[in-house]
Amino acid sequence: MKLSHCNDCESPVKLYSDFGRNGEMVYYCAECDKELTYNFKFCILAAGKGTRNNNVKGLHKALLPLENKPVISHIIERLDKKIEIVIAVGYKSEQIKSYLDEVYDDRKITYVEVDNYDKQGSGPGYSLLCCKDELQSPFIFTSVDTLVDEDIAFRYVGNNWLGVSEVDTDNSMNYCLVRGTKYLDTLYYGTGNRAYVGIAGISDYNEFWDSLENQKIINDEYQVTHGFDGLDKIRLIDFTWYDTGNNKSYEETRKVFNKEVVANKSDEVLFIDNKKVIKYFDDDNKTSMRDKRVKYLNKTCPDIKKINDNMYSYDYIDGELLSNITDENTLRDFLDWCEEHLFIKKESNSNFKLDCFEMYSNKTNQRTKKLADTELDKIQYINGVKVEPIQDMLSKIDWTSLCDNSVASLFHGDLQPENIIYNKSNNKFTLIDWRQSFGTSLEVGDVYYDLSKLYHAIMINGQTILKDMFDYTVTSNGAEVNFYAKSNLVFFNQIFIDFCHKNDYIWSNVELLGILQYFNICGLYENFKDGKYGEFLFLYGKYLLSKFISRSDYE
Repeated sequence: MKLSHCNDCESPVKLYSDFGRNGEMVYYCAECDKELTYNFKFCILAAGKGTRNNNVKGLHKALLPLENKPVISHIIERLDKKIEIVIAVGYKSEQIKSYLDEVYDDRKITYVEVDNYDKQGSGPGYSLLCCKDELQSPFIFTSVDTLVDEDIAFRYVGNNWLGVSEVDTDNSMNYCLVRGTKYLDTLYYGTGNRAYVGIAGISDYNEFWDSLENQKIINDEYQVTHGFDGLDKIRLIDFTWYDTGNNKSYEETRKVFNKEVVANKSDEVLFIDNKKVIKYFDDDNKTSMRDKRVKYLNKTCPDIKKINDNMYSYDYIDGELLSNITDENTLRDFLDWCEEHLFIKKESNSNFKLDCFEMYSNKTNQRTKKLADTELDKIQYINGVKVEPIQDMLSKIDWTSLCDNSVASLFHGDLQPENIIYNKSNNKFTLIDWRQSFGTSLEVGDVYYDLSKLYHAIMINGQTILKDMFDYTVTSNGAEVNFYAKSNLVFFNQIFIDFCHKNDYIWSNVELLGILQYFNICGLYENFKDGKYGEFLFLYGKYLLSKFISRSDYE
């Protein structure tokens, strides 16, 4: 794409080098010698509600996670830091602004508040028009739910261009379609196989604004495409397009951006972005309570910063996940470290026992209701082991005895190997992603709750789950479950058992509560792996619980 003139002095440009910093051509003004490669601004339209994608409850569509980074970060990271960014915000604007201010404090970002983002006359055209004062120069704009592979969209504006991509004709009614080969002939709605993907470069910005201001409403929305009516020779550029704007296309995009390090739930997300870790919860009470709980964790967890009602942040921690450590001495050291720094015993009272009953009996029964009496629950054999319906199995547990054996202590609440980071250089363990409460208490929990979390995650490892190294099949004789267990964690399990015996922890308590954890989390992954992982956990939990109950002391 050829740059024609300098925006400052209107002089023609000259090509200085065929090889710029990233291999692109670099242009300079013939008169003032100003570099023109970055003579544009980049605008992201992120004001709308995004009602077509509800994959994560309460989260703005700009922050939907891909590989543990939000969609908008994938866009921003493609831009050179010299480029000024303008973002149109409206719905849940504080989520976007506080997130980006925390993660990209080294970028120049201007936010433009869009007053109408969900009523008649709103839409991408109106959002872009609100940004007019900030875009009095060549600019590129994109919808926040549009991702493309090709770098050309992120380098410079040499003329007017429109991003297009091939689409399935059967689904083309959902898109604004394009006629033309090298240059745009017309935009239209109907059926076809080539669509405008929501990204464009505007060189002749005055003509574009004049045309966009002639308001035209289609399907109750102010469309951005009317700005193109006043432009001549709009080049068509084909892109590899990933759409995150609806549930189906977002899931398809996730299959390409599939290098997650943490599996996200339907109501909470973990972001790892630009040396920051940010945790999001749909329930803002969880954010608030986790913030308060840090002072009760005896400096075993990082200091955090609450950046909005639903998110907190902390600096990325260098180190190795405990789930990847093979040195058995380090594994033993970790358990001893927990005994000294985390499993600090506290005085028990009546509220503590009530909290135990709530966390164990009430929570488990509540969270299994959705799967109770389903076809999955009616399966009678799992890996050849006879199993009963889940409610029948849970009724055989002696909840009173389980709670009587509890031990009041400080607690983490999700003490699994992937929430434990070991820094070898300073021989330091750091715990992340702690639970917000144990029943009603922020300070005191049951030591067996933490031990059970270790138990349940030793065999079912998050990294192997992300790689689809688990499965279940339903046959005429019942169901079969299988999964890959990491060898280092299998060895860790015996070290863990020895630790519990040495410190007089009742192993049957650890085991039973660990099994119950599978039931407590199986319903939290309804949008992960199309729900298959949650179903796998339910079946595997029933298999283990049936074997546990069949022992002599639970017959």
